[in-house]
Amino acid sequence: MSMMKTNILLYEDTPKYDSSLKLILGGVLALTFILGIIFISQDTEAALAMFGITLFDALLFKAILPRRFKIFEDRLKILLGGPLAINIPLSNIVEAKPVSGRKAFAYWGIRFATSTRHVVEIVRKKGLNLVISPRNEDMFLEQLNQALKLQSPSIRKYIYR
Repeated sequence: MSMMKTNILLYEDTPKYDSSLKLILGGVLALTFILGIIFISQDTEAALAMFGITLFDALLFKAILPRRFKIFEDRLKILLGGPLAINIPLSNIVEAKPVSGRKAFAYWGIRFATSTRHVVEIVRKKGLNLVISPRNEDMFLEQLNQALKLQSPSIRKYIYR
């Protein structure tokens, strides 16, 4: 099999964001912004620092929160903010399965879960496992597991004769 990435998109989904997560993230930004406003009349440097922290946090949230999950013939791509993305070769995925919502908060691995009701664990051969929250969890799992089956050498040999 060639080492080149194929660009055939099999399925695409967006993450599900719980209202509670949106509230927490918005609260963090609102808190630092409001502190900046309060400090304006007392300490200009502290106010500027709070506005800087607000901006930094907003950019950080935008950069690291998942935007899309794309399943290609040869990889799962997790698109984050801006140009950031994580590519996981399908050959490195052992399994993908729904897991408890607790794993969205307490998990030994990479956490990109944004919902406690839609949590999918991606178990890898090498590297840390991860949890994500596709909006349509059942369809995502069906499509990913179908793509994983196509990675089997015996099936690929049969399909690409």
